[in-house]
Amino acid sequence: MRNSWVRIAAVSAALLVAAAVWPARPAVVLAHAGAPYPVLVDEPAGPYRVSALADPDVGQGTFYIQAEPAAGAALPEGTVVAVSVQPADGHLAEATYPAERQTTRYGDRYVAAVPFDTEGSWGVRVELDGPAGRGEVAFPVEVTPPGISWLGTLACLIPFVLLGVLWLRGALRRQNAKR
Repeated sequence: MRNSWVRIAAVSAALLVAAAVWPARPAVVLAHAGAPYPVLVDEPAGPYRVSALADPDVGQGTFYIQAEPAAGAALPEGTVVAVSVQPADGHLAEATYPAERQTTRYGDRYVAAVPFDTEGSWGVRVELDGPAGRGEVAFPVEVTPPGISWLGTLACLIPFVLLGVLWLRGALRRQNAKR
């Protein structure tokens, strides 16, 4: 009888701690679920070759663009890059966002932050304009909700729940064997 009261007290304490800690969980955990993925690799765009990574999430999407002249030299100063987006269903007009040049250890890249209001298919156009000339390349992206869905969370929890059930079953069998 005493063992069952101890177990009830232990489970109650664990539930109380979980309920107290839940509101303090970091909000970052609810954010992005994956890394940007390649949408273009060495695609010709006028006098340039363009590669791009995309992280198109509802709310704010990010595009990382690397470009170089087709001749293979360094991208000249004064080159301007812009990203234009429009939903495939046409509920918004095309909007253009400037990309900011960043210097990284792998070379220069351009980063554009783009707001997306809904998930679904969107058309993207990257425009380059500079001393080497003008170029443009277009491609589609699939905008997805940020973070992992509740179904994804549930799927990740299933192995742990099954392990807990097996452990509880074994503990109950051991207790019954002692009687």
